Amino acid sequence: MSSADLRYPRPTILADYARAGIGVLLCGAPLLLLEVNQWLAAILVAGFALFALFLVRTALRHRTRYVLGPDTLCADGPAGTLVEWGRLDRMKLSYFSTKRDRSDGWMQLAIGSTGGRLVKVDSSLDGFHDIVERAARAAEGTGVTLSDATRANLRAMGIVVAGQEESV
Repeated sequence: MSSADLRYPRPTILADYARAGIGVLLCGAPLLLLEVNQWLAAILVAGFALFALFLVRTALRHRTRYVLGPDTLCADGPAGTLVEWGRLDRMKLSYFSTKRDRSDGWMQLAIGSTGGRLVKVDSSLDGFHDIVERAARAAEGTGVTLSDATRANLRAMGIVVAGQEESV
């Protein structure tokens, strides 16, 4: 297996920048331009802080590339780290629904190897399925215990791991 260079798609990043910028503007402008009571100011400051954090997170995602190799996943960027597949000791695949009937949403994979920081990627990342599939194989190989939710989410992606019935 050769290395793959993966990034978040440009339209996704641009949309996140737009959301963060609009949020910062809508929460920050009233604080600068109007006299608001302390309770409204507190709400606007909290909103401003959340959108500013989202802006920083978006910038980090924009500047990070992921290199999926046969032995590692490298997050190459400002907060970069490395996951060694042969030393994988943590894996969690979560589903976040945006609708009550769970018909729409996104997945997030959190993985780590001994001595390293956690790497989190979400399903908008190009090559997300490949990373999840490789992480699942590594988890099998290193004996990582997977939660029922992670197993169900793997199954939903069409990835079967040891000890999981295919017909469920």
